[in-house]
Amino acid sequence: MALKTSQLFFKILSALLGIIFLYSAYTKLFPIEPFEFEIVRTTFVSWEFSVWVARMIIIVEFLLGALLLFSYRPKFTNRLSIIVLAIFTIHLASTIYRLGNTGSCGCFGEAIPLTPLQGVIKNLVLISLSMVLLKHNRSWLNNTYTLSLACIASFATVFITNPVDYEYANTYLNKEFENFPLNLDTIYRANNHEKIGQPKEDIRNKKVILAFLSSSCNHCKIAAKKIGVIHLRNPKIPFYFFINGDDKEIEDFKSLTGIERILSSKLNGPTFIELAGVQLPVIYYFNKGVVEKQVDYFTISQNHIEQWLNQ
Repeated sequence: MALKTSQLFFKILSALLGIIFLYSAYTKLFPIEPFEFEIVRTTFVSWEFSVWVARMIIIVEFLLGALLLFSYRPKFTNRLSIIVLAIFTIHLASTIYRLGNTGSCGCFGEAIPLTPLQGVIKNLVLISLSMVLLKHNRSWLNNTYTLSLACIASFATVFITNPVDYEYANTYLNKEFENFPLNLDTIYRANNHEKIGQPKEDIRNKKVILAFLSSSCNHCKIAAKKIGVIHLRNPKIPFYFFINGDDKEIEDFKSLTGIERILSSKLNGPTFIELAGVQLPVIYYFNKGVVEKQVDYFTISQNHIEQWLNQ
């Protein structure tokens, strides 16, 4: 009786660990873009290759989650989970050493923001649980079809629900765009600094990537994260943000998305709506008062920006 109770406990523990892996994979997959950005930010992987690396990592997590959930060959599965978690932990430790304990590690996507240090602690706890299961769990499933079915299901889930699409961004960026003027004088002449913050730089006669963001907008957070990575990769690219929100919200927004080093100022009230509209985020290729291109976080491209700046 005690043996059965013990095995039931370890089965439940294995299932809980599997659910954590499945949840981690799911939150990275929807949306997947922030995870791709984090890979570019913390590794030497290119923008183009990051979409594949992100999906392969998510597939591994889905696979491990399924195998742990059904207690498939515990020694094999738990050894594999320990190896995977150890690789993640080494990567996070390296990130802390190189970039500091800043931003979100992406461990649970956008659902639960964790710093890299919190991610390390989470992984160490999961490694400990996996080691307990490795030592004690004796109840296992060894159906020859289980591993194959789990692999197929993991690949299908990732590539069917979130396929790689290079063409959408390239097609959009190569389309003709009808330029239009954007007058920023209202911002620079404003006296009400509670609504409109004093801009840190006069960009009216400059060539910059100009973004209008809201600190409460989830799509704006994703866009800001990508721009933050682009800025990290090439600090010479001139960006400027006008951000809607109160002072505390804006500071939290900048910290979470890693854009503290990008010039920005607060912009609230009717002026924000007049310049940005209501469909956020708004990202412009701004050239001395004229908008020459508008992009979003799907289509903004470091290479395309660099080419535009060099024209």
